[in-house]
Amino acid sequence: MGAAVPEMEEFDQLTFREELHAIDAVIAGQGIAILGNTLLAHELETDVLVKAVDFTAPGTGYYLVYLSDHPRKAQIEDLASWARSVR
Repeated sequence: MGAAVPEMEEFDQLTFREELHAIDAVIAGQGIAILGNTLLAHELETDVLVKAVDFTAPGTGYYLVYLSDHPRKAQIEDLASWARSVR
């Protein structure tokens, strides 16, 4: 059995069919996202977005990203800690 996900009731949830829309939402300060690395190269290189977890799953290359000054940084770091624990 895997580790439990941190309590997330306080977070609103958005979903997107297009990954570019999710990237735009994170940049606009609407939350965090788990995104593929292909479309994030520029945002990561220029520190527009930062990785919450410094790892990629084999064969997938997804990142949990957020604005560096996000007001819920502590909760994001809790989620990142959980993600590291289930590797």
